[in-house]
Amino acid sequence: MALRVGVLGAGAIGGYLGVRLSASGASVVLVGRRSLIDRRERLHAVGLDGTVVHPDPTLEVAEDPRALSDADVVLVTVKSRDTADAGRVLAEHASQDATVVSFQNGLANAPTLREPLGSRVVAGMVSFNVRREDEGARLRQLTRGPLVAGPGQGLHAGRVHALAELLEAGGLPLQLHDAIGDVLAGKLLLNLNNGICAATGLPILDSLRTSDARWCLSRCMLEGLAVLRAAGYRPATVLGLPPSIIARALRLPNAILLRVAGRLVSADPDARSSTLQDLDAGKPTEIDELNGAIVALAREHRLKAPGNEVVTEIVHALEGSPTPLRFVSAAELRRRIAQREARAARDDA
Repeated sequence: MALRVGVLGAGAIGGYLGVRLSASGASVVLVGRRSLIDRRERLHAVGLDGTVVHPDPTLEVAEDPRALSDADVVLVTVKSRDTADAGRVLAEHASQDATVVSFQNGLANAPTLREPLGSRVVAGMVSFNVRREDEGARLRQLTRGPLVAGPGQGLHAGRVHALAELLEAGGLPLQLHDAIGDVLAGKLLLNLNNGICAATGLPILDSLRTSDARWCLSRCMLEGLAVLRAAGYRPATVLGLPPSIIARALRLPNAILLRVAGRLVSADPDARSSTLQDLDAGKPTEIDELNGAIVALAREHRLKAPGNEVVTEIVHALEGSPTPLRFVSAAELRRRIAQREARAARDDA
């Protein structure tokens, strides 16, 4: 019998994973907004290499979470602010032994889901960017990066491995890591660029090709490394280079960076970070689970994170602001971070 996979929160990432799994032979139900049902017949995914993938005709879409009742595995892809609600929904409507995989940004989602659901929750991450096009019917992968999850335990280990086999067959490998918390920490460090892009309005590729924006990301990553280590994490390599090396490589001139760290700038020119996409759409962002998470951990461990603090403040100020949004330039962001760092240094003197 085919693995029955449910996706709760089938937006860009959830819809993309669901379509790819459906095409690989899984029995898939996507749970999302009413508009998802309206575009069911046109849903398809486009890989980073341009390959077009259509779901199996049996793909189901639904608005009611009761459609998840017979899922063997449920992928949670809601925004972090909705994680607690997702846990309550799954406790009520999903099977009591369903394996739950959190494919979300940040460190706190799996622990939040485990409060109502227990140890069947497996932490995971999607390190690539997906954009909805053609009124949401086309789900296009725009950046490169691994799909990663913990191994699970007992029954859930078997299901996670079955999920990995299906994804592998469909050309979307799922890497399984025992130390998934450290992998998520490494991903969080890279995700700090979400905030840089949101504060400046720069697409991902432009942010990585702009020396001032890269300086800001380097400072935020180095702060994050120190804070995460103080919190007991050992951030893992995500893009083939240790986070500390990436943070320092970001300070290199463009010509050198593009030559020695090309994987850092592998992105579609139009790719925009998920946080910037939320600002564009006038939605609340996940900045508190990204740069804001570093700020919160720093305070908890009596450290300072001035760069991430500045980025978080700017993005919060942009949330709900009238359009056109008044982004700051990369040069201005660098100036504000340097100014905040100098103030922090004076306070410590």
